[in-house]
Amino acid sequence: MTVPVPVHRTGLSKTRLYGAAARLGVAPIALLLAALMPLPVQGGKSLLGLPSLCIFHTLTGLPCPGCGITRSVVCCCHLRFADSVVYHPLGPVIFAWILLAVLRRLPLPPAWRIRLPVVPPSLQAIAAIALAACLLVIWAARLTGQIPSPP
Repeated sequence: MTVPVPVHRTGLSKTRLYGAAARLGVAPIALLLAALMPLPVQGGKSLLGLPSLCIFHTLTGLPCPGCGITRSVVCCCHLRFADSVVYHPLGPVIFAWILLAVLRRLPLPPAWRIRLPVVPPSLQAIAAIALAACLLVIWAARLTGQIPSPP
């Protein structure tokens, strides 16, 4: 009776690839895509000249709670913070949140890592709820005309 010898493959296996992606996280990929994307076109109405992909806006004609956040983060990546606030007032806040998540994932020297703020999970949950509440308040202000909708 012969015993099968395991075959070792070279290169990236699916497990290793998924493991690397899990360690990397979504934030660096999202920030990289936003940085590579050009600024909004057609008077700021779309990215890359594409039509709106928002189902809520397409069906109702009204802005959704997150309307303009993608364009706002893209503007932040290009250091156009004034334009960013025009698209969505919370865009710079979300950009900072994504940037902090990216910095947390990088292999930084210990002296640098100490300077990054440590936010306990309970405060992260409270911050997420507060951000959602702010999104709804801004949305209500846009629907009532107190804050203009993004271009």
